[in-house]
Amino acid sequence: MPRVLSFGDRIPCGDYRLLSKFDDALNFTDGGRLVAVVTERVGGGPINIELGGPSLPDAERLEVRRGSFSLDGTVLPCRPPYDSALPAAAATPEQMRQALRSVQSTVIAAAHPKSLAFLFDESRLGGLRPGFEMAMAAKFRDAAADMAAGKLAQGAAAVSGLGWGLTPCGDDFLAGYLWGLHARQRLDGKDLSKAITAVYGAARSAHPLSAAFLDCAREGRCFEKLRGLLAALMAGDALDAPRRARKLLAMGETSGADTCVGLLAALN
Repeated sequence: MPRVLSFGDRIPCGDYRLLSKFDDALNFTDGGRLVAVVTERVGGGPINIELGGPSLPDAERLEVRRGSFSLDGTVLPCRPPYDSALPAAAATPEQMRQALRSVQSTVIAAAHPKSLAFLFDESRLGGLRPGFEMAMAAKFRDAAADMAAGKLAQGAAAVSGLGWGLTPCGDDFLAGYLWGLHARQRLDGKDLSKAITAVYGAARSAHPLSAAFLDCAREGRCFEKLRGLLAALMAGDALDAPRRARKLLAMGETSGADTCVGLLAALN
């Protein structure tokens, strides 16, 4: 019987059916809701059920009830619970700036060649092919400039659903941006709810995985590797933050990197 390492704190009761299967994740849906059964390599999250062991069970059905869940009839407990809340903020402005610089340098040096890291370093455009990829890069640069100038809905709408990957890189960027707005709100003590609503309203996706990540980001609920990076940033730890960033960069082909770029874009 598999061992439950963590159970997401935003998983509702329901009868879920298998949507997609990967080595480290089984994605289940019930209507518009998504739950991911994942390995320790993926880690915990607000909608993740993290199981121990080298591989996942070959399951087609997930039933979640109060206090327990079952995978094709195998009943397991809904514990230990995963805490997806934003970390506490303790950094001074200068400590935060130093930590952000260290993470941005890590992204420029280590992110996937086809990630959005070119938004921080134009020399990385050399990893893209002429034609479609370069044209898409130009759209991202224009959108990022719009968002930096305060045209949040306009910029978000321009890149929603744009790009390659299991989840389009535009959606990953916007989810990261939403998490960054929540972190800024926590750090500055300012109400950024209008900005969060503007970005989310323009970013909403029919893609089930993107929609689930964007919903979590709108609520400021974090996945484990992202939460680890945010904890280091919000503590102003410029030594630990790059190590945490590398863990996020390793997620998916470009998804972790594009989420990180969006996070930094909002925090910068």
